[in-house]
Order: sequence, then C-alpha cells, then structure tokens
Amino acid sequence: MSKFEVSKGNPLTLGATVHCGSVNFAFAPKGGKEVELLLYKKGGNRVSKRIPFEEKTGNVFCMNVKGIDINEYDYNFSVDGKVVTDPYAKATVGKKEWGAAPKLVKGAFVADDFDWKGDKKLNIPFDETIMYRMHVRGFTKSKTSKVKNKGTYLGIIEKIPHLKKLGINLIELMPAYDFNEKKNKASTSMVTSKSIANPTLNYWGYTDGYAFAPKASFAAGEEGAEVNEFKSLVKELHRNGIEVSMEFYFTYGTSPQYILDVLHYWVMEYHIDGIHINCEDTVMKMIERDPLLSSTKVFTYVIPMADSVYEQIENRNFADFNDDFMVAVRKFVKGDEDMLGDIAGRIKKNPNSSAVVNYVANHNTFTLYDAVSYDKKYNMENGENNNDGAVYNYSWNCGEEGDTKKRTVMDLRKHQIKNMLSLVFLSQGVPMIYAGDEMCNSQKGNNNPYCLDGEISWTNWNTTAIAKEIFEFTKSLIEFRKANKVLHLSEETKQIDHASLGLPDLSYHGTRAWAGDFAHFNRHLGVMFCGAYAKLDKRKTGPNIYIAYNMYWTPMTFGMPAAGKGKIWDVAFSTDKQGVEEKKIDKNATVPARTTTVFVAVDDK
Repeated sequence: MSKFEVSKGNPLTLGATVHCGSVNFAFAPKGGKEVELLLYKKGGNRVSKRIPFEEKTGNVFCMNVKGIDINEYDYNFSVDGKVVTDPYAKATVGKKEWGAAPKLVKGAFVADDFDWKGDKKLNIPFDETIMYRMHVRGFTKSKTSKVKNKGTYLGIIEKIPHLKKLGINLIELMPAYDFNEKKNKASTSMVTSKSIANPTLNYWGYTDGYAFAPKASFAAGEEGAEVNEFKSLVKELHRNGIEVSMEFYFTYGTSPQYILDVLHYWVMEYHIDGIHINCEDTVMKMIERDPLLSSTKVFTYVIPMADSVYEQIENRNFADFNDDFMVAVRKFVKGDEDMLGDIAGRIKKNPNSSAVVNYVANHNTFTLYDAVSYDKKYNMENGENNNDGAVYNYSWNCGEEGDTKKRTVMDLRKHQIKNMLSLVFLSQGVPMIYAGDEMCNSQKGNNNPYCLDGEISWTNWNTTAIAKEIFEFTKSLIEFRKANKVLHLSEETKQIDHASLGLPDLSYHGTRAWAGDFAHFNRHLGVMFCGAYAKLDKRKTGPNIYIAYNMYWTPMTFGMPAAGKGKIWDVAFSTDKQGVEEKKIDKNATVPARTTTVFVAVDDK
C-alpha cells in the first residue's frame, strides 16, 4: 500500500486541490467532531484507507496529503461515522448513468493539465450578442440530430456549424453540472390515501447536486471524461467566435460563500463567459460587487435598480432575463387590444446600466411553434393530471388545435412565427432563441416537460419545408440585425435628435407619419430608426429603417415619413410573401394583415 505523508493543510481552498504531487483537503461540515478522509481504490466502493483530520481552523478541517496517486484513488469524507460526498468535488464517481440514483457517490481528483492552447474570453458586448439557449442532453439526443455523440458536450461541438450558419455568438446551457436528476417525490395513493414515494426525473436540472463537477452523464467518453469534454466544448466554441454561459440553480438557504466559490471556479477553470443565476438579494449584491465577475455576463430574473450599484459598475455585465417581452409580443401578435404602448416600450428597452434579454419562447413555455398551434396546454405525460405548467400561454392556434394540413392555417402560423421573430431581432435588447425554435420544434402542446426525457423534450431537427423556411428567415433576420448597428445600439434611444443628426434616433408612427396613435383599439405601429446614429457607436452611417408592424386582421395603411434627401423607401423584406404592392414607397404604404414589413431608405433613382 502507498505511503501517505500528512502535513498541515490550507483551509482557504475548500475541496480536494491537486498540486505538485500532493493533495490539499479542506472540508467544512455542518457539525461533527470526528472527521476523516476516506480513500477508495478506483472501481471499488470499499474504503481502502482512512486518514483522520487533525487540524481545524474555524469550522474548516484541513490537511495536505502527499503520496496519493490521483489515477488510482477516489475519495469521500466521514463525519462522526457518516459518509459524506465532498460538496466541492470537482468531479464525481458513480453518476455516469443518466437517470440513476446511485447509493454511493464519490469525489474524483482532477488535475489542472488541460491544454487550452491560448484560449481567451471573447468579451462580446451585450449589444452585439445573439443568444441561443439549450439543454445539453436534449439538444442532440434525438436521432434527427444525426450526430455521432448524441446528448453530449461533444454533440454540441458537432453542431457548431449550425450555430455559426444561424449567426449565434453566445450559447446558454441549462444546468450542466452534476445535478441529482433522480429524486423521490411524495404523492398520495388513490387506493389507500397514504403518502407514497415515486421516483421522479428532474430532466431540466433545477435541483441539488454537485455544482463544481460537470455532469458526467453528458459526456460521450468513459467516467472521468466530462472535465476535458466540457473544456473542449468551451475551447471549440471560443475558436468559432461563440461564447458560453451556464445556468446555476441553488436551493434556498445555500451558503453565499459556496455560491461565489462555484461561480469563481467555473469562470476561472472552465473559461465560461456568462452565468445565469437567480438568488436571494444578499447573494446578488455580492455577485454584483465581486471584482472577479465584473467582466462576466450575469443573467438574472429581476435587477433591483432602486438600491443597486449597477449605475456605478465599471462594466455593463448584468442582463434582465424574464418573460415580460415574451408575454407582450405574444399578446400583440395575436391581436390583443391595448398593447401598443407596452410593445413600443419593449422595442426600445435597452437600459444604459444593464441589458435586457428578449425572447418569445423558453424551456418552461410553449415552444414558438406551439405558441401558434395550441390554445391549451397538454401536459398529461407529466403525470400531474395536466395541473402543472403555466395556465396562461398567450397563444393562438390560428384556427385549428394542434397538427393540421390546412394550408390557410399553416400559412397564418408561418406569418405569426415570423412576426414574433421580427420583434425579437428588430428590437434593441439582446435577442435569444430557444433551441429548435428556428426550425419549428414542437412539444405537442406540453409547456412544462420538466420530468420527460424523450422526443417531447428533445430538440427535433426538422427538415420539413416550413422548418427550412423559418430557419432561413431567422438567419436573414440575424444578418439584417448585424448589418445595421442602429438596431442594436450600445445605449438606449432617447426619441429625440440628441446628436443633431437630422432625425430622432427612434420615432413612432401610425396611419399618419410622425403621429403614433397608441389608442387601445389600434394594432398597428410604425417604428423608424435613424441610421446616422450608428456613428455614436463608431460605426459607419447606415440607412434609415422603417418597420411597419400590422397585427390587424385586415390590411392597414401607414403614413411614411420622408426617407431623407434624395432617398425613397424600399422594401427590404416582409413576413408576408406578397408584401406591399409597391416596392418603392414615398408617402404611404399599405401593409397586409398580420404582417411585419421592413423598409430601408435608398437612393431615389
């Protein structure tokens, strides 16, 4: 048996830290007088060696052990005889099988020997960011993905060409650390009326787990491959100009220090560019003041501006991530009344001190396709009698519930999808797509498949005609946004000509030019951006852009402001194939029902 040399440890770095032929152990149990290090031979669950902790600083037990072959051993701790898995374990053993609930989980030693080959953060500002949100397993698990390594980190690497073709430069992963997906959930027996325990799958990952360790079951290789595979994913994405953000979930009452340690570790060790986290106010205050995270993108549910220091932070690295934009857009596009004031505010919202994320579908909502295909939710497969999930989805089935072959219904659905995507990418905030929405992914009306691991929850890589059409439309929208800086300025528009460039940076219009009518019964709005304002972001002057949103069920005429000296309005694209009758417009434009039409100012020749 190997000879171990034990010496005084460092209590500042919790967990097991490998350095120069030795391992530093630091562990802060909740109570306990006798604490031991347990070593297991690889592949076995029998304790091979017990080493008691002799040193303690505060409540931190620590020691340095030399002579441990990290390729030969795994470890745990013992607290007064009870085996405890290290909450700071950087990798786990026993959780390789997806959906299993192992009896024993051990910590694995991780050496910092990955070759990053000069990898650096991309530091893409929010106003240049195009987001794409996904579940690691679900993104490529379907056979329709046609990748070799389905449902894994490597599977995402295989899909990088798809992300690049679309124009994505940031992906956000739902929890991809080693969460405990298999839990027992109490329910009541219909026969005996007694409480029973049912094993329930937490597919999404919003549960407890080992937050320092990448999820082993998301790796294509053998147990232990997950560390290098995740790093390879980040490195390859960076090499292709794509940032990586990851969502973290911590149960209520989790130590703020633990949360900060987790975030620091992932940012430093895995080079991730962003974190998505919703915590208690005190924890969020710590995160916003943390100098190590000051250049890391932070996505959170609500930013409490009133007593915040966001106005003073050096970097604009926080983003408001919630459903407000989605709800407003869904209601506006399906024709609800009294929406113009709300939607006008959403189009321009782009706070100078923080960003805002705009989307029309997320993991816990109808997919974009389902939002135009279902009036009701269909969550029966979840096993909760359709009582789970959001009651209000602000959806409209366009005339027929669910799947249909009716051309009129399908054409209308395409219109509505394109209208919602247009609002996402032609508004000032950070646009986000939920995986599969660019190719009409459907969950068959299930808006809450949190416990389902199958085709319902997996991304369907559709190759149908409608899927191809929506993909190409989304791609062209992103290209148009990127080509016109005025659509994504670094500061919020003021609706005045504050730089004396001849026009307001943004203005609203209606049936008459320069007269946006926000009456509750109106459902049409014209929005003009002055392309010269790209200068303020040190970009070349772009064309003036006029966007006509008509969510009426009948055509509407828009009063067009002057396009500029020697200029005339030209149709760039429309969500209706027919578009407007006249391609070159001077004073008025009639836009078809439920249609978004984009005009650009061109030379009048």
